[in-house]
Amino acid sequence: MPKEAIIEACKYIAYEQAVGKTDLSGNDWESIFAKATGGESLSKPLGLADVIIKDYSYSVKTVKSNSPHTAKSVRIISGRNNVSYSYDIHNPLDNIELSGKAVLEIFNTRIETAKSVYKDLVHSVLVRSSDLTQFTYFEYEAKPIQSESIFWKKNTNNNLEGYTPDGEHIYTWQPNGSQFTIIYPIPEDAIRFSLKKPQPLDVQKVVEEIGYSSSWVEIK
Repeated sequence: MPKEAIIEACKYIAYEQAVGKTDLSGNDWESIFAKATGGESLSKPLGLADVIIKDYSYSVKTVKSNSPHTAKSVRIISGRNNVSYSYDIHNPLDNIELSGKAVLEIFNTRIETAKSVYKDLVHSVLVRSSDLTQFTYFEYEAKPIQSESIFWKKNTNNNLEGYTPDGEHIYTWQPNGSQFTIIYPIPEDAIRFSLKKPQPLDVQKVVEEIGYSSSWVEIK
């Protein structure tokens, strides 16, 4: 994300705060990202693609952190990977290796769906502080997961956790709700930036500026 796009995105974030927003939803950030980069926000995701910029697709996510500038990793909700619907697995805890592989294959299919239409797919992540004054932005090229290299464990909450061969926990899948999350390391060259918090707009001044009057209201 170029410096100019970061500055443009901050303009929209400042505006959202000025009109009373205290946080950014995923949809809020997706819209801001598209505007700031000159991209197009899809009304419905295509695979993992949310925003298109010059034939390249982006999976756009944001997550809150207490310390965006020093955090080493973040957990991102990728989506809902329903193995019952996609693979006819109705009792996923009976064979967690089979279920885990199915979860990853659903993710891989969504990557391939986006790449079959657009030139490439990029994971785009904004880490934000709770007061929207500190941010870290980073990207990863989206690549299919080698599902056969991941092994699975069931945790105390009966969720499945996926581990790399060297024992690093990266994936979590919740059978109840099918939520799939990925732990992303934040690269050293991630873009870290801050934004001055704006004063909220005065409601009376705003309504005067737009010319509001009681004649706008029709009560039936």
